[in-house]
Amino acid sequence: MSVADNQTTDAVNPTMRGYSLQMRTIHWIMAGMMLYVIVVGILMGNGFKVGKHYDYHRATGFLLMLMVVVRIIIAKMSPPPVPKHVGKKGLQQTASITVHRLLYAALLIQPFLGWYATNAWGVKKIPFFFGMSLPRIAEKNRELGNMLLEVHYWLGLVVAALVFIHIAAALTHQFIWKDNLIKRMIKT
Repeated sequence: MSVADNQTTDAVNPTMRGYSLQMRTIHWIMAGMMLYVIVVGILMGNGFKVGKHYDYHRATGFLLMLMVVVRIIIAKMSPPPVPKHVGKKGLQQTASITVHRLLYAALLIQPFLGWYATNAWGVKKIPFFFGMSLPRIAEKNRELGNMLLEVHYWLGLVVAALVFIHIAAALTHQFIWKDNLIKRMIKT
């Protein structure tokens, strides 16, 4: 099939329709933010001094939590395109749904856990963007804070693994199964 044939197929075939502009935009913004919080989180968890990135990591994590909520709302208003493999039930579909749901759940739980743990550890004001601070949600309890930060670190590694699986699956779709999945996440 030539490129011209593929473009014609894309225009006529609803299974090739891309994601909405809103969904694509929030996906790629969140992808960049997740890369940042994962890298900084791993550095922090391994004892590296990251200076102001402590605050940026926390603020970005909280913003990610809010963006997941927005993303879920957008997904309800703008259903995803029908994948080429529609109707093919099985491991691929189950794995896709499971990874997406786990990522959404983790991106809601992980920032909240970090926020709570940081307050419990003793940080009263967690800087957010534009001079704002996150409200305090836990009293100081250094022992609890240390334990929750440890859980936060390990859950962060789980999130990193889920992101890796998500990226590997997208690349498999694009380059092995050649179903243009990435193309649909880049343009309508």
